[in-house]
Amino acid sequence: ANKAVDYPFTVEPTMMNHTSQPKSSSTGGFAMLFTVLIVGLILSIAISISNLTLKQAVLSNLAKDSQIAFYQADAAVECGLYQDTALGLFPKGSTSGTVPPEFECGNRRMVLDQFQENTDQFTYTFADTNTTVPCFSIIFDKSSEPYRVQGFGYNTCTQSARQVERALEVKY
Repeated sequence: ANKAVDYPFTVEPTMMNHTSQPKSSSTGGFAMLFTVLIVGLILSIAISISNLTLKQAVLSNLAKDSQIAFYQADAAVECGLYQDTALGLFPKGSTSGTVPPEFECGNRRMVLDQFQENTDQFTYTFADTNTTVPCFSIIFDKSSEPYRVQGFGYNTCTQSARQVERALEVKY
């Protein structure tokens, strides 16, 4: 005889779940943020160095082009002084009809700018101004004393954003 016993409470068996759950942690997000910051910093430094290198290359080319233009201006002044003082091609009171229409300067042919109608002021340029080689122009001015020879040097004869001009003037 099994008699049922009434207890004032009931006990039901439950199973305890002991599966391991990953712990909620903020270190995973911090590591990702730290990695992104470091990569960004390295990228920023690399871009800065590249920018500096590019600027240095541009400045170096500009210095080279400036030096070429300066030496062309120097050659123009020397050639102009030689044409005037040694050869006497530009006496006081000269006009565009009495000066030579062209002359040689450093194995290059210089031609008179025919658009000038001034007395005692003449401009000579390279005959072939449509080249990429360095060139120069010469201005003779005997309108007043002291007389002047101006030389304008260019790193390239073609007009461009990269063309550099340097000028020298000699008074005598």
